[in-house]
Amino acid sequence: MIKRIVPRQPLVVALATVGLYTLIPSAFAGDAVTASTSSSSTQGSTNQTTNVGEVNAEAMALTGPAQQLASTDGKLTKKNIFESTQSQAVLGKREISSVGPAAGAAQALSLAPGIAVRGYGGVAGTARYEIAVRGVKVGWSSVNGDVERNGLTVLFDGIPMNNLIAHNGGWDSNEIPILQMIHGVNVTYGPGNPASRWFDSIGGTINFVPLQPSTNPSAEVGTTVGSNGTLGYHFDIKTGMYDGWSAVLAGGYIKNNTFRTGSFNAPSQSFAYFGKAVKTFSNGTFSLGGYVDSSREFRPNFIPLTPIPGITTAGLNANAPLYSEQTSGYYSSLPQSIWFKQLKVQDYILYSKLNLGLSKDVTLHEIAWYRHGHRVHDRINNYIPGNSANSEYYNPSSDTYGDKLYFAWKLPMNFLKAGGSWIHQQYITRYAGYNSQMGTSPSFPSQYNSDVLYNNYLTGFIQDTITPIADLKVTPGIAAVQYQTQMYNNGNQAFQDLPAGAQNQTLINSAADTISGLEPSIGVRFAPVKWGSVYANYAKSYQNPTDNNFGAYNSNGGTIDFNSLKPVQSNNYEVGAKFLVHQWMFLHDFSFNINYYYDRLSNETIATYLSNIAQTKFAAADAVVNGVNIAIADNPTWNWHLFTNIGLNHSYYTSYTPHGGPTLSGLPVSYSPNLTLSAGVDYRYYYHGFLFSPQFVDQYTSSQYLFNNNTGAPSHQQQPGYNVANLTLGMKTTRLDHYVPTLKSVNLSVGIYNLFGEKYNPIEYITSGGYFGGNSAGAILADPGAPRQYFVTVGAKF
Repeated sequence: MIKRIVPRQPLVVALATVGLYTLIPSAFAGDAVTASTSSSSTQGSTNQTTNVGEVNAEAMALTGPAQQLASTDGKLTKKNIFESTQSQAVLGKREISSVGPAAGAAQALSLAPGIAVRGYGGVAGTARYEIAVRGVKVGWSSVNGDVERNGLTVLFDGIPMNNLIAHNGGWDSNEIPILQMIHGVNVTYGPGNPASRWFDSIGGTINFVPLQPSTNPSAEVGTTVGSNGTLGYHFDIKTGMYDGWSAVLAGGYIKNNTFRTGSFNAPSQSFAYFGKAVKTFSNGTFSLGGYVDSSREFRPNFIPLTPIPGITTAGLNANAPLYSEQTSGYYSSLPQSIWFKQLKVQDYILYSKLNLGLSKDVTLHEIAWYRHGHRVHDRINNYIPGNSANSEYYNPSSDTYGDKLYFAWKLPMNFLKAGGSWIHQQYITRYAGYNSQMGTSPSFPSQYNSDVLYNNYLTGFIQDTITPIADLKVTPGIAAVQYQTQMYNNGNQAFQDLPAGAQNQTLINSAADTISGLEPSIGVRFAPVKWGSVYANYAKSYQNPTDNNFGAYNSNGGTIDFNSLKPVQSNNYEVGAKFLVHQWMFLHDFSFNINYYYDRLSNETIATYLSNIAQTKFAAADAVVNGVNIAIADNPTWNWHLFTNIGLNHSYYTSYTPHGGPTLSGLPVSYSPNLTLSAGVDYRYYYHGFLFSPQFVDQYTSSQYLFNNNTGAPSHQQQPGYNVANLTLGMKTTRLDHYVPTLKSVNLSVGIYNLFGEKYNPIEYITSGGYFGGNSAGAILADPGAPRQYFVTVGAKF
């Protein structure tokens, strides 16, 4: 039997702070301000704002309601989170830098309370990760069994990035591959209030806030090198304010190889660029922005935990070592000629924002956008003899147009928001399964589909924040939503040259349906003291069924019962307390936040994709996700920053009906760890013109239940938990300006990730045999986590 790695328990950080406040020379005065405003990832309230050390041009020169509501980007501050009726968190530059210069969106989010991530790429923004916020997920880790796979809306600068209908590829984490251009990350847990809720927000909303234009010109460049051939660069340029205009241009590129061992280094690369210009006038702002990203990676293959007879490193029943973590090596991988999968993810986003003060008490907000999304899956698997579709070429694309407009009225004891949004999307899912040795190809496939889906999402909302007394806030709201879906089977038109016996993987010819509903919500906050409050909220929200439910690439039947097709429904309840102490004894910008959540999910469809078998199993399910999130952070002195985030989760199915099987109840939800914990300590020390800043972060993920592809249902088998620690050493100096007068500072960062060399598997599942064939059905396949990795970054600011 293979030895299952027993993880160390999470490290407990206990620090006593001694000494006087460190005196800082004027050259680092800005860092002192940054430290006090950009500190920790917390829930409910934070020690930071995302516009650290600079003034956002969109908020400049505004007074009255225009200033109050200028930030449609959703840049959270410690004050508005503390005063909110919702559970929220924010990550600033300090947290983002601690996960490493080569890291991507998922690694940054892993520091927030109640968020678990898992993937196969190590510290690499080029790889795809799955992100779970309190058990509700977005992204893809190539493993089935998610209770709600696309239940989080992801925004870039307030613009939605999600596909409206796709079950496969709703959003991928490597669409945000360059963290240096991200200024902060805002997280709203649960559906939130109607004015900030989107079509996939039943589990939460994540907003990646990029660098914003500023009043003063500046520029920054940097380069990164590290383990596994990592090499990258990043830059940003800010014009400053000229005649009311201010702009920013930022971007970067990163490449790396896999940490897996073998003859194929599986190269990956990503780039992203962002630009935004803001015009500030007397009663508002107008901005134009654009974002482009592209990631191309070779995904590493799964590896069996224990050897399987006939499954070798050279193919099925070859004269070669058996392929498993136990026999061929923990990090071993397969030759490209036996197995490879190349993935490409790409976005183009153009958008505008208008914030206009119509009067002393009325402000108009509008955002309009266009997004093009494109993905490519190119795969070969030579483990299944005679498989007519051992290769696939899947290249879906989507075009999305949207507009959201609302008014905000400031009234006595009321703050009213009312408006709506319209989003239209065309989504084309083109797939070709083939085997070149059998004479088929991507243009002459043995299996195929090309479905065209049109979607409209309409919503109108009204919410009112009522403050009858200074210490009490009540926010009732309601949204009316409508999902319009049309699906057309265009496979025979897209593939007109087909071999005999070719199979269209979509059986239904066409389908159309319209689903409508009302989403009521209410939030209450009471603050009996200025440094503490209690809050509670409830929200009902809906999500459109994904494309499989309308027959897209569904080979299980030729009809759809629209009478039984219902939207996914969430009934989310939360209660919590928030404490924010600015200064008292050793507490400085101290926050302690705790909440309990209970979310009942109904009408879920759980899809189980079976590799190389051209079959998908579907299950109907209802589930409960509930638990407690705790976040603690403090800056005892300017030198020290401490934080701890704890997520406790208990998720289970109240009803689970697998394909062709009886209804089950009480099954655990797969891949929802009962405990996630992040704890960290930062220390900063100034010495003779140099600022030194070591950071230590420890992260623990508990055991998780595996999904069984054989049964198409969760199992009671568990993968072990794991603990990963990271150490970063930073140095900054301003003493080089006499050599280069325009040089403001130079930064050096050295990071060690997985400091103690933990061997662990973030991903495991029970295979049905479709991946390796042979005798592999029932075996556990895994993706190992990365071993110790090193990265060095050098940057200069002008």
